[in-house]
Amino acid sequence: MGFKEASLLCKIVLILLVLCFCIDLIGFAIPYWISVEDKFNVGLWDRCFELYGYKTCDTLNNIDIPDWFRAVRAFSILSWIFFLMALVLVIIFVFFKSDKKTLYVGAVCLSFAGAFCALVAFAVFAGELKLNEYHASFALTIISFILGLIIGILGMFDCLGVVGGQ
Repeated sequence: MGFKEASLLCKIVLILLVLCFCIDLIGFAIPYWISVEDKFNVGLWDRCFELYGYKTCDTLNNIDIPDWFRAVRAFSILSWIFFLMALVLVIIFVFFKSDKKTLYVGAVCLSFAGAFCALVAFAVFAGELKLNEYHASFALTIISFILGLIIGILGMFDCLGVVGGQ
């Protein structure tokens, strides 16, 4: 039991989950959900602005932010946690207990849950601000949503034995 015995789709799911987790983590952490002429950036946790040629950042205070922004934060945290949990389950399934299919099914469900939370996060953010242009972190959250869906679909196909299954 181990990596050699895992199906091709399972290995692809593992690689995509690592990628999705990293992309979601970067989008979650960096202050670039909005950028105005590279002089003012806002993320989920920090805002940065250029003043007299120097860039300075400060933490967004919970008192100053609206409830919808707190919801975006919460769903971003949930998506990150779900992708992390899915990754851990797939690693356990592939490298330690490949005979426990329930671990793999749980990881597939968690990747769908992570994708859903990422969708809610960027949809609420875009719906509330209605801007014409967003920045890197926003795009990374959309990419993690798409990857989460792809991972879930590939994992379902693998569990059902439709394509390249065991």
